[in-house]
Amino acid sequence: MGKKFIVTALFLFTFLLNVNAQNEGSKWTAGVSLAGAKYSFEDAKVVGGQLAYQSPRLNISRYLFKGLTLDGAFATAVGDNQKYTTFDGILRYDFGTSVNNVVPYILLGGSFISALKFTPTLNFGAGNTFWFTPKYGLNLQLMYKFSESKFDSQKSHIYFSFGIVYSFGNRSLNPRLWEQ
Repeated sequence: MGKKFIVTALFLFTFLLNVNAQNEGSKWTAGVSLAGAKYSFEDAKVVGGQLAYQSPRLNISRYLFKGLTLDGAFATAVGDNQKYTTFDGILRYDFGTSVNNVVPYILLGGSFISALKFTPTLNFGAGNTFWFTPKYGLNLQLMYKFSESKFDSQKSHIYFSFGIVYSFGNRSLNPRLWEQ
């Protein structure tokens, strides 16, 4: 019951509570995602493993203006053999598509990672939210977390997340082909 129960519970929890994208009419969101960090083979020797899974990844976002959204997130490794806790602050730009069904964005931000030592990183990446109802959507995000070489306890790596998104306000979506 142990591992299977935890994985099933986290999977259901993720699909019931995640939030990520918004627009002028729906400024605040919050969420839960599945996430992970992937290191190169060489860097894995330093940090203690090639993959570090975080679940759940909790975030809260606020739409600012003209396609810009401020996002804060927290995630920690659960049931993994290596320690990895991240505190992320990200500024996203959605190219003015926040009212569409498909909302691609680019991001720039920073993190503080608590692993072997507390280490800052510079983050950049991209993501996309596909809204399938006015309240729910699917979000995919990929970041590169750059760690300066002077921090020997943390290495640069790829960080990915996947989850269901929820909008606190009602989104007015563009009609889909099957709805016309």
